[in-house]
Amino acid sequence: MKHRGYLDYAKGIKEGMIVSGLLIKQAVTRFETFLAREDIYFDQEGFDMCVDFIATIKHFLGKSAGKPFILEPFQEFILANLFLKYRSNNFRVATELYIQVARKAGKDAFMAALALYLMVMEGEASPEIVCAANSTDQARILFNYITQFAKSIDRNEDVIEHYRNFVQTPFNNGICKVISSDASRADGMNISAFFLDEFHEAKDRKMYDVLKSSQGMREQPLAIIITTAGFNLAGPCHDMYELGVQVLGGVKDMDNFFPFIWQLDEEDDWTDPKNFVKCQPNLGVTVTEEFMLGEVNKAKIDPTAEVGVKTKTLNLWCSSEFVWIKPEVIIQDMQEIELEDYTGYSCILGVDLSSVGDMSAIAAMIPIENKRIFFNWTFLPEETYKNHPNRALYEKFHKLGELDITGGNIIDYDYITAKIQKINEICPITAIYYDKWNSSQWAITMTELGYNIQPFGQNIGNYNQCTKEFQRLALCGDLVIKKSQNFVWQIMGCSIKEDYSGNQKPVKQSYSKQKIDSIIACTTALGGYLHDGGIATDFEIYSMA
Repeated sequence: MKHRGYLDYAKGIKEGMIVSGLLIKQAVTRFETFLAREDIYFDQEGFDMCVDFIATIKHFLGKSAGKPFILEPFQEFILANLFLKYRSNNFRVATELYIQVARKAGKDAFMAALALYLMVMEGEASPEIVCAANSTDQARILFNYITQFAKSIDRNEDVIEHYRNFVQTPFNNGICKVISSDASRADGMNISAFFLDEFHEAKDRKMYDVLKSSQGMREQPLAIIITTAGFNLAGPCHDMYELGVQVLGGVKDMDNFFPFIWQLDEEDDWTDPKNFVKCQPNLGVTVTEEFMLGEVNKAKIDPTAEVGVKTKTLNLWCSSEFVWIKPEVIIQDMQEIELEDYTGYSCILGVDLSSVGDMSAIAAMIPIENKRIFFNWTFLPEETYKNHPNRALYEKFHKLGELDITGGNIIDYDYITAKIQKINEICPITAIYYDKWNSSQWAITMTELGYNIQPFGQNIGNYNQCTKEFQRLALCGDLVIKKSQNFVWQIMGCSIKEDYSGNQKPVKQSYSKQKIDSIIACTTALGGYLHDGGIATDFEIYSMA
């Protein structure tokens, strides 16, 4: 039997009969582009066999218990992309799927059914399937679906033998197992396909990288990343999400990477029920509009629930409710700019120097009419970098050119001074504002070099005006920041301290690994500029409160 649900879904999206967001429309267009290529064909026979196999599986939960697993059109569409194959060798075009969809879309059941097909029916020699997640409990959710589905089609275990921690198929030497965030457990494996669940919770790429590297000997490896949105905008999942957006938009060309992202469009009202189907393609099947509306109404009444509802129910990337300025606001203010683009413009520097071996930061602010353009540089001693709990994150920032690693085990003031001199060659520095605590000798050196050095008091009253102005600039779009994942990460960990008079100052959230040095440098530069109207003076700036 030829299954055509995927074509009906694609046609419905294309013609507007099915409401969808831009990214799914782009996924449909991309699928049609593949179909039109001469070097690629669609394996209809293999696709039909897969759909028919999944239909032999019986559901085991809720109102669908005991009923055959009939794929929904959107699930057929995802599956169809896996049966695009190269004519030259009959291998799959896709080696990696990124599926981001709201919770309760039936993704665990769908992935479990696909895992069984890959293990039993695809024909891979000694298939090795892995269910992975950041915790064993999360990984076992998918594995338990696989076990129950296996029982529904082979209760006597004639073909599929199921145990507590693995499922095996002796006839083809196949196995399916569970691993969690302990990436070392994947060493030595020869994985043919893996399913990485709720990737938004991952703090780094270790698990993903180990799983991918284990597929090196496979001719048709398959990685499937399954997740809802989250609020770690500096994490590996958001990196993959951004890559997916670029691939779908045609900015990057990666035939092997297939993103499927169901989300609201930027201009959509997240509280309007007519938009729910854009993030929840299984609306009316596994989740009701009433449930989603109830969650949205809860978020409207209780602001502390907003982030959870947006990320899980509506599949929107956002930030923790504890931050000062939401990272998505800062990201909108970021641009791909270079200091050389403003050659000849005067700038003001804010400097946040560490006392011994911690992170230090420089911010250069260029005021142009109502805009405030910021460039940031951060510095870390090599020994601190090697031994820091944030090493994986710092390594990422360093590779992106967003963190300078200096030699030794203490902050290299000479290196920072040299950086300032290079900035001055491009944009003349009118004033440098700094925290004088533990910086007296450095300030003397800078003064001897001819720079206008001004101490900036660190009391909360002194930061009140610049803190509120920085937030205003960010919200109204007058803030321009050079694109930086380092800065986004710092914003995510930045909160506000407020005194009895209503004065505010940025402070880091109460966990030791977080840094906000670039934010302090930016507000210091802005604070000095605001107090002096852009003209530096020779006296220390004190609170006006």
